[in-house]
Amino acid sequence: MNRIKLLLIIALLLPGTLLACINEYYRAELPLSGGKLDLSVLLYSKEDVLPYWKHYIPDEMVVDNPLAKRKDSLQKIGLNKLDYKSLSDYAAIELRIGDRKKAVEILEKLYTQYPNEYNIVANLGTGYELAGNDAKALELLRKAVAINPRSHYGSEWIHVRILEQKIGAKKYDQIINLGIKDFSQWIIDKNYVFPQPADSLKIQIAYQLHERIAFIAPPDDIIGQLVLDFADVVAKSESYDAAIPFYEYAGHYSASLQKVVEDRKVVLKSEKKEIVKNFRWASVVWALPLIVFFMILFSWLRTIRRQKSEGGDKR
Repeated sequence: MNRIKLLLIIALLLPGTLLACINEYYRAELPLSGGKLDLSVLLYSKEDVLPYWKHYIPDEMVVDNPLAKRKDSLQKIGLNKLDYKSLSDYAAIELRIGDRKKAVEILEKLYTQYPNEYNIVANLGTGYELAGNDAKALELLRKAVAINPRSHYGSEWIHVRILEQKIGAKKYDQIINLGIKDFSQWIIDKNYVFPQPADSLKIQIAYQLHERIAFIAPPDDIIGQLVLDFADVVAKSESYDAAIPFYEYAGHYSASLQKVVEDRKVVLKSEKKEIVKNFRWASVVWALPLIVFFMILFSWLRTIRRQKSEGGDKR
């Protein structure tokens, strides 16, 4: 078994890998470096590590994998003998690779006993979403956020807004709501303030995308818009070049965003040229006083040397 396949199986075992906002009692971490999001591993493999935004196709979810074995081990113990945490984890596995209807039934029973247990409330909400009952899902997820607003790096407000837009106007640009009307002006607006600190916003969007991309293949307008928002935050808070792959990924997930993506790339290319031009002019402006200074200094030194030379000749 090569390393990529082994990593894939490990990824299947890790909590939160295959289903949006599924909660188990032990979780994987975001790719963080020095407390900041490592952009380099979101889209691409790095040293045999799978991309953080990885879609798992059915062929990869083979029966003989650690996640399935874990499910079998819990079944052998007997579901009626499991504590509520283990039973909740079993339901989470069913939501990922098994019988989602059965998972919802288990979670509904657990919910009657533990109505304020975050994992159970949130998982049941996600189960309802997968079953197509967005209204019930929204009700449960709002409750889950109220119980534990810091869960999933404080990102569950995004999940709530996704459901609100799915039920309502379907204006997916309002999920993050960066307030961009004219991108060419927004990207250079030095007075703009993000809804949350940019680093926190990137972490939260990245986590939610990790959860959704894992089980939703393109096309998907919600994922496309979230990736576009992520790219916008990167472009404004980090660099234009770093944002380009994310813009292209947004167009990959949503054909309706391809023109927006191309327009943004044109603006960024133009702004990048303007920055280079301004830098060159600034360099010239700053260089001129230095040149004048050294010319004056050189002239003064020549005068001093000449005076010393003339004084020596007179002697």
